[in-house]
Amino acid sequence: MEKQLHRAFVIFLLMVVILPVPFSHGLPPRAGLKHSIVIDPAHGGSDTGVKLSEKMYEKDVTLLMAVLLQRELQKSERYQVRLTRDADEEVSLSARAKTAKTFRPDIFIGLHVNAGFGKNSSGYELYFPGFNLPASSLSPPKNESSEILMDMTKNKYLNSSVRLSQSIQRNMERVFPRKSRGLRDAPIVIIKDLQIPAVVIEIGFATNAADREKITDGDTQKAVVRALGNGIKEYFR
Repeated sequence: MEKQLHRAFVIFLLMVVILPVPFSHGLPPRAGLKHSIVIDPAHGGSDTGVKLSEKMYEKDVTLLMAVLLQRELQKSERYQVRLTRDADEEVSLSARAKTAKTFRPDIFIGLHVNAGFGKNSSGYELYFPGFNLPASSLSPPKNESSEILMDMTKNKYLNSSVRLSQSIQRNMERVFPRKSRGLRDAPIVIIKDLQIPAVVIEIGFATNAADREKITDGDTQKAVVRALGNGIKEYFR
């Protein structure tokens, strides 16, 4: 009982010290300030990703949507958007991670196309980092206060990632009605050393005929971009 009271008191003190300080990294900035975003179009160059047609691969679709999404968001002066690649070139995970670390965005969006699980598998999926690893598996805390602070930090960014995922999911439902495969918890290697809200979206299955037709359709691609843009804007409101 005494230990529980002590822990509660430590949490209270940490909240008193931390909460008055405005968070500017990883959380939505105050109204009127710019929001920074990194978009990561998967694959590129010789790393083609999954095949969608005789002339189109995953790398082509993710880059096209990333560029369109960047243009859509930057119509407003409120958004600064950086792509991890802006051409058909192979970019290593370490180089993509460096872009994220250098730009230090408020959110990270990864674009992929799914495949596998049989020809009947269809729909879109949203992945976000759930911080499944216990605090003890990260850099060991020096004391109880640092352990509590670590837990609070993990929960803060997890909650933001979930909120971002839900916002995107609501808007994607207009493009793929009743095709959501849910929100899923998975590590995102590129941002493993950054504590920022992040979402990776798998935009349909290349191995499903109906999904493949949608993914390669120009009008659907633009609709997906609008859905992603609206989801991001809603998150920052």
